[in-house]
Amino acid sequence: MLAAKREGRAIFVEDESTFSLRPYAVRGWYLRKKKPVALMTHRPHDRFYAFGIANGSKEHFRFFDGRTKKKHKICINSRMTVVFLRYLHSRYPKLLLIWDEASNHSSKLTRGYAEKHDIKLLEIPTASPELNPEEQVWLALKTSTGNTFYENYDAFLKAVKKKSREKNLTKMFKYLGL
Repeated sequence: MLAAKREGRAIFVEDESTFSLRPYAVRGWYLRKKKPVALMTHRPHDRFYAFGIANGSKEHFRFFDGRTKKKHKICINSRMTVVFLRYLHSRYPKLLLIWDEASNHSSKLTRGYAEKHDIKLLEIPTASPELNPEEQVWLALKTSTGNTFYENYDAFLKAVKKKSREKNLTKMFKYLGL
């Protein structure tokens, strides 16, 4: 990381998360051994995907539609990752990304784009919240939007985007020394 700083690279940690319209219960009173049930008037399997980066002083989020189209489930993939990298590269021409070993990060498409545009990549183990504070950002966003019924996909997406702008999530990054 010191070499990246000397080269004038912006250094960020990156992660992705899935937000589903299925209710996310974070707190509440329930009868013991009874699962809470919420009747829904929309499609609970509708979801969107969030890509986020942060370094302690700046954070950026991008959201991708994950709704099922023609019975074809959409997942986080290399194309979404490259779109996100393109956005980041337009803002930070010299970039070091610290991210996990997810399959969309190690694909030929993603690696090729990063190499062609001089984006340096540093991998950490997948699902390591102690190494990647961006994992904690998702928990904070899901907790702040949990226990709320959203009328539809667009209302939920709007609420998550608003919360991502409201919260100062970068406080978690002090120990990284970025």
